[in-house]
Amino acid sequence: MASVADLVARVRERGANVVLENGNLRIVNSRKLPAGGADFIAKHHEAIVRFLEDENAEFDERAGIIQFDGKAPREWAEQFADILIRHRLRGVSDLDWSWFITRCGQIIDEAPQAGAA
Repeated sequence: MASVADLVARVRERGANVVLENGNLRIVNSRKLPAGGADFIAKHHEAIVRFLEDENAEFDERAGIIQFDGKAPREWAEQFADILIRHRLRGVSDLDWSWFITRCGQIIDEAPQAGAA
């Protein structure tokens, strides 16, 4: 069986998502899942919940670091943390992904300085 991270990534690639709302697992855009997809998610409910809890903790930590250490607005910090953690596209080379993330970080670092000028 694929890892839970791979399963969640496949769900997201299809335009659906699994999220935690008040501790409950919810499927967003379930119609975009293949036949039996929702049943498969239900079968692996506990493992997906644990994965999402870990992912959310990592997201909060990264967003906080970007916001406070990088002095970025919270909205920017959350959007960049989301990209770092949840949105790496399959098929993008490590080199291209590294360039993209580095460039995003540079834009966030330089933006407050540009606004102050």
